[in-house]
Amino acid sequence: MSNRRTQTGFTLIEVVIAMAITAVIMTFSFQAFTTAERSATASAEVMARINELDRTWQILGQDLRNILSPVNASDDPNVPGGIRRPFRGASVYDNTSGEQLVLQFTRDNWLNPMNRPRSDLQQVVYRIKDGTLWRDYRPERNLVIEDWLFAEDMIQQQMLTGISEMELKFLSGQRAEREAQGVLEGDDYARDWDESWPTNNQGQFDTSTPLAVLVSIELDDGLVSERLYDMAH
Repeated sequence: MSNRRTQTGFTLIEVVIAMAITAVIMTFSFQAFTTAERSATASAEVMARINELDRTWQILGQDLRNILSPVNASDDPNVPGGIRRPFRGASVYDNTSGEQLVLQFTRDNWLNPMNRPRSDLQQVVYRIKDGTLWRDYRPERNLVIEDWLFAEDMIQQQMLTGISEMELKFLSGQRAEREAQGVLEGDDYARDWDESWPTNNQGQFDTSTPLAVLVSIELDDGLVSERLYDMAH
């Protein structure tokens, strides 16, 4: 009898089955990798959005904490006509109607680490254009508001994009005195606050600053965030 050689290796069916299993594993692995990549990208976008919003709140809060009260010409004989440092504010419910003013004021304590020859007072304007919040600023130049050339010599700083609405509510000193502790009670405490500033009180425009400002921002993705700023100083 002749010796038969033992044959080793895989059959064609075994090879096909192994290839099929490998293909399935690779498919699931690719899908898992794609899902993880999309999740990581989405998380990064959300975090960038949150950081952008948080940065806006921080800068706005710093501005409002250092705001200067308006000055009347009668109080300062060196100031020609009207109010030298006006505080103005209004809500923006429709960001499709061009450029709209949100806030306008003068602040102090503007840091000068480079010791540049400039004022430590800063004229500031917040405005919304095409759904983007901008902060324009420059050194105080002792000019009345009619002489501010925002488009020509203000430094423009982009703050927040994708804004659908930006609502402001202002608490006046008269309302605070009238309602006392009740002025901040309830979930809808700012419902009757003034929606613009200055207020028109019996035909006389208020030249003071509000005691508090409630700012609410709604983004295009439906996110709503708000902050209450105490301005009583």
